[in-house]
Amino acid sequence: MKYLAWAFFIFLTLLIQTQFSVFNAPLNMTVVLTYYFALKSLPRKSMTDGYFGSRAEIKSTAFGALVGLLEDIISGSIIGPNFFSKGLIGFISVLTFTEVVFRWTPVLGVITVIVFTILDNIIVTGSRIIFSGINISMINALHTAIIQAIVNMPLGIILKPTKFRLTD
Repeated sequence: MKYLAWAFFIFLTLLIQTQFSVFNAPLNMTVVLTYYFALKSLPRKSMTDGYFGSRAEIKSTAFGALVGLLEDIISGSIIGPNFFSKGLIGFISVLTFTEVVFRWTPVLGVITVIVFTILDNIIVTGSRIIFSGINISMINALHTAIIQAIVNMPLGIILKPTKFRLTD
């Protein structure tokens, strides 16, 4: 049942992202979806041993890569930039909030969503410039990244991980 729910979320996110724009900038909701999946796949036990569980990292990286691959296929451009970017975001999200590096707070959630949105734009735009040889105006790319970060910012507060348990 969880797989069907996540498949529905992916479909809904891609549908919303392709149909709406804000100030002539397309939405980038797949970054938030990947970030949210990573938050939900965090280990529920506190990481007091300093051990990083590899299961959550693999799951969120694979989920992000799948979302990115679907986004690459829908975009009709080269396959790979969104695949790499979303997979990287899924991996970094889990590493960031395992309580070894940071403990999630609303302020860190906002900062993380902004950084991930801008990182995604840098990776995707840079890959398309390098590998497909297209010319992209840096002013337009910056405008798009800032608008997408502002739109995604409130979701950094709203979406939070499940509570950690201090005991087994």
